[in-house]
Amino acid sequence: MMKRMKYYLFIFLFFNMSCMERFSIDGSIEPEEPGQFGAGDTTFLQIQPLWDTNYGISNPVEISIAQDGRIFVADEGNNSILVFDQNGTRPTGFEQLIDLQDGFGEIIAPIDVDIDKKMNVFFIDGSQKIFVWNQYWNDVGINKISTSLTFLNQQTGVDTVAYVGTNLFMELINTNDWEIIDVVMSTNQTLIDSLKKPHIFYDGMDEVNLYLDAYFKSDSSKFTGVTVASDNENWIFVTDNFGGQANQYRIIQIDFKRSLLLELKTGDLVWAYTGHFGSTVKGYGTGAGTVNQPQGLDVDYQGNLYYTQLGDYFSVHMISPDLSGDFAVYTSGFQPGGNQIMDMGRFISALDVSVDNQRNVYVVDNVNSDITVFNFEGDYFKKIGYDKDSLTTMIEPVAVAIDDRGVVYACDRASSSIYRFKLSNTLNEDIIPED
Repeated sequence: MMKRMKYYLFIFLFFNMSCMERFSIDGSIEPEEPGQFGAGDTTFLQIQPLWDTNYGISNPVEISIAQDGRIFVADEGNNSILVFDQNGTRPTGFEQLIDLQDGFGEIIAPIDVDIDKKMNVFFIDGSQKIFVWNQYWNDVGINKISTSLTFLNQQTGVDTVAYVGTNLFMELINTNDWEIIDVVMSTNQTLIDSLKKPHIFYDGMDEVNLYLDAYFKSDSSKFTGVTVASDNENWIFVTDNFGGQANQYRIIQIDFKRSLLLELKTGDLVWAYTGHFGSTVKGYGTGAGTVNQPQGLDVDYQGNLYYTQLGDYFSVHMISPDLSGDFAVYTSGFQPGGNQIMDMGRFISALDVSVDNQRNVYVVDNVNSDITVFNFEGDYFKKIGYDKDSLTTMIEPVAVAIDDRGVVYACDRASSSIYRFKLSNTLNEDIIPED
């Protein structure tokens, strides 16, 4: 049984938010209505100091803000996810995100990262895999893990024993007709320790996902962006940029499936999950709401998906879910000629997109060396960035994120730095004005 379990460690915990210690932060996380920039807004100003190599940054390629305000940076050069408080200090408790490796000792160079509301850190490395590290597991500890469960069929009255890691177990644990009547737990410390480390959440090469995603070559997928769901939904999204096959440019939904039962050191029993292929949300095309060489990905509090791409013809898209049927159908929320964000020629190389709490949209163009800001209707507001000849210019911005205070964080790969900006009418810190 222990041998079987060693091959089934690629799991994910979905736990109650009330169990988490959270920081106090100002502002509303989820506004009722989208906001617009006001008449008193002036310009974006740079906040000092610059977070650079003195902060341990090497090659920052993506950035995300957690619910507690901490900043997570995917640093490909360090093979690490660097974590900062809002003042730039490095908190303890995140050491396992440094010098990342998979379960076989292979180095992981993360290219994107995102954190859900339960402080689960998802990251990708450009392959067909998604990794996860759970802060809560490490904070409170794991006491036991299940090895087998006994199920009772509520319709026939027949009971069945299923062992963790088997197809039978996965079928019964994810079917409502079966009730759990007995649990066998293990205190194997080796297995518990492995669960507390970064591990695989989803693998396109897994035989289950190859079967579920049979229309595409999921074992050859190249994930370029990842974003968590807008609320507590049991799924995440990734962009697939498999360059060898144009019709595999797409956005994928990865669903959570129950895979294990854990007993935490608090005494709570919680489910663990693994990722299974859910659906292709949007596929290849050249029109509004289609996918062509996708790059960055984000979601707003209404569940709308935003993504950038390098292929024809539009650099930035927003697609909105229609939940009236048995499954979500996504249609384009921005239209050429109707929303300025889709003007052709506006961007040269749109690598990333981020949406703030008022659904304002921030688009990074690494060739233009700037960030363009739009309101929730896709109308142009302002640019963030300086003249390319200035010593304070962002050289090659590649990623952007916005915290609940309205502070904009930008990864500049060429200068190994994180730039921070805020609108000047709300900023009370050391600043450098735009030219």
